Amino acid sequence: MKIVLIGATTGIGRSVAELYAAQGHEMVITGRRIALLEEIQKAFPTTKISVLEMDVAKTDEARAKMDEAEKILNGIDLVIINAGVGFQKATYEQEMNTVDINARGFTALAQWSYKYFVQKGGGHLVGVSSLASLTGSAYSPEYHATKAFMANYMSGLRMRSAKYNPKVYVTDIRPGYVDTPMTKQNKGMFWVATSEKAARQIIEAIAAKKKVAYITKRYQIIAFLLKILPESILAKVF
Repeated sequence: MKIVLIGATTGIGRSVAELYAAQGHEMVITGRRIALLEEIQKAFPTTKISVLEMDVAKTDEARAKMDEAEKILNGIDLVIINAGVGFQKATYEQEMNTVDINARGFTALAQWSYKYFVQKGGGHLVGVSSLASLTGSAYSPEYHATKAFMANYMSGLRMRSAKYNPKVYVTDIRPGYVDTPMTKQNKGMFWVATSEKAARQIIEAIAAKKKVAYITKRYQIIAFLLKILPESILAKVF
């Protein structure tokens, strides 16, 4: 399988890249810190791994990098969009950066990938949204909003596939709390999974071509509650 993994420098993305590399899949991995990507490349010398520097917020450049990745691999079977940011009690600049990466950047890459797979006659697009897509938040409303955008965008693409492109699959990965550099700032986390455990379940969900997958699986319980609890109660938690 030929894979493009966007956002592979740390956390979940890095663990997913390492698992796929161990399985021998040919990959292009991207991120802003090229040295961290090269560490993965060096750790798996028998697997064909190419690295590309990519800033998702620079949408035109990021889409051009996708063209480059396609040429490197001579075809793509799977695109995983994992790039994202989040802040607690963000400044205006941080909120806009979150929108630029999580919403605008995601759209630029998801649109490129879906169109490519339609033209190719099939493929699999995976986006890493979040359990946060199901509710607002007093602490980071912009983060939850952008994750809801991602989830609904992917839902729309699945509807489009059902109507017109049945061989183009779209999977929405919704992690709960995972021990990553981005979540170090969070307080009161529970059911915290390692990035390695999360990555294993993500790869299982991708292989099964699931439409939506909560990571780890027990967060399905929390997802159910988030859909039925009133905002007055959710405000005390989020």
